[in-house]
Amino acid sequence: MLYEKEFMMILLIFSDWCSKIIRNFYYTEESSLDCPMEDEFLCKFLRARKYDVDDAFKNVHKYFRVKQETPEMFENLTPYTIHFQKICRENRLVMVSRLRDPLGRGVVVLRIGAWNSTICTLNEFFRAGLVQVEWLLLHQDVQIRGVVFVLDFKGLGVYHITQYTPAVIKKLLYMMQDCYPLRVKALYVVNNPALFDILFTASKRFMKPKLLKRVHLLGHDTEKLHSMLPSDVIPEDAGGTQGAYDYDKLEKDLQSKAKFFDEINRYGYRKTTKRGR
Repeated sequence: MLYEKEFMMILLIFSDWCSKIIRNFYYTEESSLDCPMEDEFLCKFLRARKYDVDDAFKNVHKYFRVKQETPEMFENLTPYTIHFQKICRENRLVMVSRLRDPLGRGVVVLRIGAWNSTICTLNEFFRAGLVQVEWLLLHQDVQIRGVVFVLDFKGLGVYHITQYTPAVIKKLLYMMQDCYPLRVKALYVVNNPALFDILFTASKRFMKPKLLKRVHLLGHDTEKLHSMLPSDVIPEDAGGTQGAYDYDKLEKDLQSKAKFFDEINRYGYRKTTKRGR
């Protein structure tokens, strides 16, 4: 345990040092980007890109560019602007585990097959998920060790296939793989019916080889899931034994970071005008 703490300390010190380098890179390469320059923010990208400064810089660039190019997903995105009551508390579409898995990774459950347009629009569903992932990434241990996702497709039908189009899938995977400072360590696909094969075939075209290798198709094999992800890490609402999920606490935790969301929404690419005009 002592070795682990010492190792994390070394990583944190090294990342603080690297953030000074990326600041210099930013000022010389991207003068049109207003970006937070605090170590706490920049270290997320350095950790996500294994301390490769060039890759981290590109990640920062894409993070703000996708926000600019996808306003339906990111405009005024805060804990107060998502439909938390309907999406989370009433229908339990998104859950962030209170516990880390045995490797110290964050755990997110998305009940993709349970969504339908009577609950919320697809973009509203995604926005609720983005707020919770963004909140999770404020934790340094998650930045370092990564996140695993449990993707529950119970209830998936033809209607969902018409909504989760290749364009939607491509956009989501691009954000996950290239834009967010997110180390995705595993995707556990559960309760996937035969129709899921259509979505998976469409998805594979947009998945990098590393992510594709981390997809585990588990079907209805609960024992296999729990062999990879202990049941006490998974909320009872999602088939685990952690206990009933406390959405009241999650909502308070999200809202306690409202200042971060308000501040990050003020950053981004400035509109530039051509010289001589």
